[in-house]
Amino acid sequence: MSKKRDRKVMITEEAIRKVPYVLYREIPEQEYDIIQSLAKRVLEFARERNDSNEVAITYSYDPAMILAGEELIGVHFGDEHSVDPLADPRTFHLIMKSQECAVVSLHNHPSLSLVSLMDIRFFLRYHSIKLLVIVTNMGSVSYLVKSSKYEYAAAIDFVNDVITMHNIADNIKGYQKAVQYFLSNCYKVGIIYEDR
Repeated sequence: MSKKRDRKVMITEEAIRKVPYVLYREIPEQEYDIIQSLAKRVLEFARERNDSNEVAITYSYDPAMILAGEELIGVHFGDEHSVDPLADPRTFHLIMKSQECAVVSLHNHPSLSLVSLMDIRFFLRYHSIKLLVIVTNMGSVSYLVKSSKYEYAAAIDFVNDVITMHNIADNIKGYQKAVQYFLSNCYKVGIIYEDR
């Protein structure tokens, strides 16, 4: 049976249980448990409070914010096709105030797609976002992380080429091909992509 990537899949308890424990490259090891817990929480919130639609959780592990006792988690609820994390005031604060490489942003994809062009643009736009985790409604995880070799200017040039490919495309396969091109080549600009 093929996976349907064009319609929403409802979240089950099994999907939440099967969210994998991931050793995120370039992320401090002590954050792995927290990130896995938040990935499960994204699906729980989506299932229980948002009809299995998109939910974004943003988490900062910025030491200065931790020491200041600031709230480190923001949550925002979207619809079936998108979520705007910055519409949540706490998330906006976390992304704007955290030091570089100190924000983890997680959200689910109801249609089972892995990474979208909007995800990529959001990830590149904000320097503070070190890690972007996407959890499908079936519990699989993919992520993008800015490595120590990350080159902002080169990444922007590269994503502009991908956007051009996307704009030229006239169907879903063409759009997916543009995103897949980014995912297959993002290592050249210091971005790590993994699908678990």
